[in-house]
Amino acid sequence: MTTWHVLHGDILDVEAEGLICSANPQLNLSGGVGGAFLLRYGDEMQTFLHEYLRANHLKYISPGHCVLAPPCGSPFKAVAHAVSIDAFYDTSVERILETYDAAIHTLASRDCSTIVAACLGCGYGRLSITDFSSVAAALLVRNYKDVERITFVTTNADLVDSLQSELANAKDE
Repeated sequence: MTTWHVLHGDILDVEAEGLICSANPQLNLSGGVGGAFLLRYGDEMQTFLHEYLRANHLKYISPGHCVLAPPCGSPFKAVAHAVSIDAFYDTSVERILETYDAAIHTLASRDCSTIVAACLGCGYGRLSITDFSSVAAALLVRNYKDVERITFVTTNADLVDSLQSELANAKDE
């Protein structure tokens, strides 16, 4: 059974086997979790992502999909760069759910039983806390085969409060 957790802090400081990193369609590590990853671990990941696009003759990744990357100097086994926004940073609850499913299944296929997850669509994306709480409510009742623990991590205290409420509601049901 997958257990869900919520933490307030720096996602790169949380111990887990897999990381769900929010990504833009061009896979540029220009801000948010990706930008922090670039600053902390260097440009190996950015090089990998751009080479992935070139090797696959792509200019961008469609929303709802993710790109699996090696650790590139980080302590994670694997990193799923999850694209949940379009080029204009628009998204929806359905697209976020689709993206999480893709990223979680991808990391599980790489034997990541513990996952830390960025709150997709909540940084540069335009998803409200209320809408992300709807995403969380749908996810918290899901069980992902071979995934023991998934932890949402954010620096937004209001979002943490909302997610903790959703987590409490899910445990009561």
